[in-house]
Amino acid sequence: MKYSLMLAGAATAISVQANPSISPQPLSFRTTLTVNTAKRYQTMIGGGCSGAFGAACQTNSLSTADQQTVVKALFDENLGALSILRNIIGSSTGATILSECPATPAGPFNYSFPTSSNDSCQLTLAQNALQYNPDLFLYADAWSAPGCFKTTGQEAGGGYLCGVRGSNCTEDWREAYANYLIEYVKLYEQRGIKVSMLGAYNEPDFNPFTYSAMLSDGYQAYDFLSVLYPMVKRTFPNLAVSCCDSTGARQQRDLLYELGRLGGLNMFDINTYHNYQSDIKVPFEDLLHSQPTIETEWSDGGSTWTPTWDISGNNFEGLQWAIYMHNAFRNNVAGWSHWWCAWSGGDAALVNVNGDSYQIAARLWAFSSYFRFARPGAVRIYAETNVEDLYITAWMNTNSTIAIPVVNAAHYTYTLDVQLYGSKVSHAVAYLTDNEHNVTVDNEFIFKEGRFTAQIEPRAMKTFFLDF
Repeated sequence: MKYSLMLAGAATAISVQANPSISPQPLSFRTTLTVNTAKRYQTMIGGGCSGAFGAACQTNSLSTADQQTVVKALFDENLGALSILRNIIGSSTGATILSECPATPAGPFNYSFPTSSNDSCQLTLAQNALQYNPDLFLYADAWSAPGCFKTTGQEAGGGYLCGVRGSNCTEDWREAYANYLIEYVKLYEQRGIKVSMLGAYNEPDFNPFTYSAMLSDGYQAYDFLSVLYPMVKRTFPNLAVSCCDSTGARQQRDLLYELGRLGGLNMFDINTYHNYQSDIKVPFEDLLHSQPTIETEWSDGGSTWTPTWDISGNNFEGLQWAIYMHNAFRNNVAGWSHWWCAWSGGDAALVNVNGDSYQIAARLWAFSSYFRFARPGAVRIYAETNVEDLYITAWMNTNSTIAIPVVNAAHYTYTLDVQLYGSKVSHAVAYLTDNEHNVTVDNEFIFKEGRFTAQIEPRAMKTFFLDF
């Protein structure tokens, strides 16, 4: 069969003969990857998930052995390698540490640990996670102050903390709320659990109407953080204070800008945001005083469970999550947390529990491909290539080992010619994650003078772990 093509401005027809016996050769490309330990960026805090709103209880339907297996899969440094666990400081009936609210900020305040289900199973989850990660970074975060501390008198459905500008309350409850947050930390430490970070807000730019929530802009955050921060440091000098878990990176920038206009950028230790309404486009550094940044919640999936790595292109497949994390890290984010650790149905969790069975999402192996090898305390170092469909970072651990996670978004193989400067590592192990592999050892080799060559498969993630 012949096809005739007429060139514009030419009178001659060109005939092209199709040859069905010729099939295209598989594509394969080569690129150079340069890594340099002398140029350094943020320090890794880690990856995480949450047991809030009863999510920590979701695995109770599993056998005792399977419950332990799930926690191990999430937090063991040789498996999921998560190191951050985010607790909700409950404000609803049965979940709060303050079961009866006093009439005035003068008290009395009768605090007690929410023993029902062991703080909605959050204490149990923390205790179990510590078995596999003794350095667990526990983030205790409040969605709302108790209702009697707020303009609405209700802990759900928004409202403002009494005492901040615009609240127009007869009493100032800011110090009471600070004490309430600190008391939660004390109750956990009395049970042998160290809290690493304390937060007073969750999505203060969003009023869901139906569950625990409290609103705040940056100016109102200043009014409260100016009370909370010195109180925390007097009681727990090493406890980090967060600000302020906005719904997106752009929303967090707006809050930080307002906070900074009042001189409040020294009233928190870690910048925290969510990834729902906007992802990070530029680093936060211009709005901070050198604080690290953590993305502390995201999973905007629907009711359809997505366990796969790369089948449909769904936003919640593992490959896509690897790229989301890469983009955050390249913008100097120091940690990335999923929403729930486990739940029944939907993409809001890393583990789907269905009665007495469970399934792990491939998203967990994207987490593992970063956090198993770039451990807390690792520093991101310079890593560049000149191709657009490879996503590459590099991290140097505190013991001078190096992790190079590479995501190949192309539908063809890449050969990587790696040139490493400033390190004497000479041994490499490659760990592959794709539709058939979950952080599986793929290759091991010795190299000299900082140079090695390796391949990465299509639509895959491969982490090169380099040691001596």
